[in-house]
Amino acid sequence: MRVLMAFVAGLLAASVAWPAAAQDDLATLSDEFDGGSLSGWTWFHEAYGWPNKVKKVDVGVTTPGTLHIEPYHSGWIYDLNAPFLFREVHGDFDVRARVRVRGAEKAIAGGTWSLGGLMARVPNKLDSKTWVPRSENWHFLTTGVGYVAGQQMTEAKSTFNSYSSLKLRPFPSGWVELRMVRVGVSIIVMARPEGETAWQVRDRFYRMESNPVMQVGLNAYTISDNVPIGADNPDVVNRTVNRDAPVDMILEVDWIRFSRPKVQVPPDWYTQVSANPLADPGLPEADLLAMLGN
Repeated sequence: MRVLMAFVAGLLAASVAWPAAAQDDLATLSDEFDGGSLSGWTWFHEAYGWPNKVKKVDVGVTTPGTLHIEPYHSGWIYDLNAPFLFREVHGDFDVRARVRVRGAEKAIAGGTWSLGGLMARVPNKLDSKTWVPRSENWHFLTTGVGYVAGQQMTEAKSTFNSYSSLKLRPFPSGWVELRMVRVGVSIIVMARPEGETAWQVRDRFYRMESNPVMQVGLNAYTISDNVPIGADNPDVVNRTVNRDAPVDMILEVDWIRFSRPKVQVPPDWYTQVSANPLADPGLPEADLLAMLGN
């Protein structure tokens, strides 16, 4: 037991170095996508030497004032990777984005597993040359089509050491707001349809994560129905771009906005594991939303 407690203490000790809200204004990371460029953003594939699975991207060309992303056949699950555009965030954050996932001619994306939205990934320092399996750790909340074609959903997914678990829940199509809040060991993901003011909690994640830095931004992925479903070898799939498989998925992002959370919890490891109110599984959703604010 003492060995275990020592391990936990060491794992979380780095959280003491997390900057206080007053020391780092995250608003400078926000982007309204009205400047015509992606200055300050990093593509996952460029940072780590993977092939580019972005079929098309532009800012304000296809739709004025909007980031437009179309992915090739790809997916964020287990060890697989897909398009991901991020900024590095130190410490706690509250990130929101107004997004729409659609097809080229229809309001709902074609095929299945065609989704996009917010993602927060823990950097692991591995690139395409040094890659090893079971090293991916991330959380996300996306909107689009899941397992059943033609049905709009949100997908809340958490991956720990490349083991992914997810929740699919029905949600309106069209423009929606997605939100992800990190407070220490707790990450809460929420969504609300266009025109509504109340947030809907889509999932609560609890993660004993020692790294104060996360890569936070936007992902997009789609599965072509023409590609047989089977056991995917990530060492092969991640190094291959399937440009021939027909896909019909577009992610549009009106804006993404970063801030520090309303809730602040001392970052020392013991307070996080014993008194972080967001980590209480019995906390009613109404109380949770009241603490996070609108």
